[in-house]
This record gives sequence, structure tokens and C-alpha cells, in this order.
Amino acid sequence: MNGRCVLFVVVVLFCAVSVLGSDGFTGSWRAEIGLSPQQTQPFSAFQSTLDVGLSLSFLEISSISDFLFDGWLWQEFDLTAALGPVCFHGQLLFEPQTGSFIYAQGILSFEFPPVTVSLYGAAVGETLWQPSNYGWVFDIYGEILGGVLSFESATFLGADLSGITFTASTTQQTSLAKKRFLTDPTIDTLPVGFSGQELTFSASAFCCIELMSVTTFGKTGFESEEIELSFIQLFGLPLNITLDFVYSLQTKSYVFTPTLETDYGCLSIYTNLLGSGGTITGVEIYGIAFECMLAGATLTSVSNLNTTDYVITTPQFGFLVESLADADAEGHLYYPQEYWEIVSLVVDVPPVGCGFSFSVDTFFSTSTGLLFDWARSTMGVTLALGTSVSMSSSITVDTTGFAEWTIGFEVTF
Repeated sequence: MNGRCVLFVVVVLFCAVSVLGSDGFTGSWRAEIGLSPQQTQPFSAFQSTLDVGLSLSFLEISSISDFLFDGWLWQEFDLTAALGPVCFHGQLLFEPQTGSFIYAQGILSFEFPPVTVSLYGAAVGETLWQPSNYGWVFDIYGEILGGVLSFESATFLGADLSGITFTASTTQQTSLAKKRFLTDPTIDTLPVGFSGQELTFSASAFCCIELMSVTTFGKTGFESEEIELSFIQLFGLPLNITLDFVYSLQTKSYVFTPTLETDYGCLSIYTNLLGSGGTITGVEIYGIAFECMLAGATLTSVSNLNTTDYVITTPQFGFLVESLADADAEGHLYYPQEYWEIVSLVVDVPPVGCGFSFSVDTFFSTSTGLLFDWARSTMGVTLALGTSVSMSSSITVDTTGFAEWTIGFEVTF
């Protein structure tokens, strides 16, 4: 797709909406700069996102531009329109350095409560490794009895809803490097034809039993039937039991998965139940998290008790202890694997019209050998100037000394 044509279309749409009488421009600008005094290159990090939109009562158009040290990283255009029961949401993604088209997605939905009928369409651009491709998904979803029973039928025509991720090659670690979308049009080759069918049925009963059935068909017919039966907090105990039965044309299998409830108010315990053949032989505790809120301050402690297999994710991805394999598969950013403990304190002071917050994050590692295994501390302050402008600054000190000074700001309009 020619970049000039797309730009022309976007400009025309913006002008048309302006002529019709828009509700106004909206958006935000976020930027962050990192300085490392001890490095040969003083600027260690930079990222910025400009989100500008124009809205009517029924139509919203937005442009999202991401920037890093490497330059203009992503360019995305979004469009959302809603008229009564009909809703459309579209997205376009480009790689600015080469001007190449990467991805497009459109979702057209018709809501007729309790049923929603949706048509998903997506296309990917041509790359050095694969040709351009596109596909469709026809989806019907419904709920009855207040959501106690639900069903979904998804027909795959060269695409499915498993999700697709695009990763940019950058010199710095940042969540901006990844873009993820729902519709994956690369599951089959052109021309577009029937690629599969998935029927899902779920129900809940007595507030403690959940049943889900997933029937999958391929091009040649039936592929598998999976039935999942879950018992939540069995006998009033913090014990969950899940039974998975999987039937295919040639085999059948079942999996017995007992798990412990992990949240107890302000305390979370990350556990695995050990055993085989339906017999529980032990409990593995691989992480503990604690959160306490008192007088405008929040104290959080996250402990990773198995740094060989698990990591602690960054706050953007939940501040959780999860397996290294899952974090890599899901594209989650996480702290260095040797960090076994993170203690975070955030204090909010909100005067009238503005406010500020102070935070200190302290990291402990298995490899430093210093007092309490201290690895680094980051102290920061955020100042809100009304509701539209905020500024932040933080300083990081690690085992080498003064490591980084970060300055950031956000403007919302």
C-alpha cells in the first residue's frame, strides 16, 4: 500500500470530520530521556509517543507515532465508528524507516443482545521472509441467563483470533518495540478459503464449578474436543482443581491440574502443586508478593524464590513472578533474572489542583555479595500540574555508583 495514498486518505478524513463539526482534537504526548554519566554515550535511553485524535459523537480518528533512539519506530492509524448497534474498529500499522505497510485490521460488529455478530478482517504486508497475506474470521457470540451460559462460534477463513505480534529491531529494551493485534491472517496461504471452525461453550454453577467445551474442526473435518471442568475453592479451601479431557481422531488424554488459590487479601503466594497420576506429593512455593496501603503510601514487596526458572515482570506487565518461558512467549518485559527481591514504596501527596508522588524501588540480587544482596535503587518523583501535564524525574544508583538519571513528562489534551 502506497504511503502517500494512505496519508492523503487520512488528511481527507480529518478535513471531512472538521467540516462536519468535530468535538475537537484530543491526544497525548509522552516522552522519557535517560542519562548515564558513567557511560561514553551520556544519553542511554529515549522513547516518545505522540497520540493525536479527532472525535465526533460517532467517529474517532487517531494517529499514534512511536519514537526511540533509532528514530521513528512505528506509525499507527486507528478509526472507530459506532452508530446504534453497528460498530467498526480499524487499525493500520506502518514501518516508517522504509515506508512499508505492515498490518491492517478491521472489526465490524452488530449487537443484537444477547447475541453479537462480528466480522474480523486482517492483512499483512510483504516482507523478505513471507509474501503479503490476508484473511477473515466470522464470529457469533452470545450470553444467556446473565452470563451463566455463553457460546461462541468462530469460522476461520485464512485467519484466526490467536493474535499476532510484530517486533522492531531496536538498540534499547522497551515495551514500544512490540505491537500486538488480535487477528492473525498468516495461518493459511492464499487464496482465502475455509481454514477451520471453533465452537466454544462455557457455563458456571453454584459459584464454584466452571465448565468449558471447545470443539475444533480443520479443513478435513473434526480435529479435537476439549472439555475443561474446574472446581474453584473446593470445600471452602483455597484449592482449585481442573480436569482437562482432550479427544482427537487418534488419541484421547486427560490432565489433572490442582492449584492453590494465590491471593489472600494483601498477600499473594505463587505456588505449584507437585505430583503425578492424580496424586499430590508436595507444594512448590516459588514467589511471594505483599502489598500494604497506609495513609496515602503503598508498600510492595515481590520475592522470586526460584531465579533459575522464574522472573519478576515490570509494572507494565503486572509486577508478577512468572516462569521465564511464559514471559518470553508472551513478550513480557522483566527485570534481570538474578533479581530475587524488589521492594517498592510509593507515597502520594495530592493538594488541590495538582499533586506529587515519591517512589523508591530497591532491587536485591543473588550475585552482588553486598549487604542484604543489594543491587540497585531507583528514586523518583512525579509532579502533576493540574490534570493535563505531569513531569517526572528519577535517579538510579547501583553497585557501580550513579548509573542513570531519567527525565520524563506527559501532556494530555
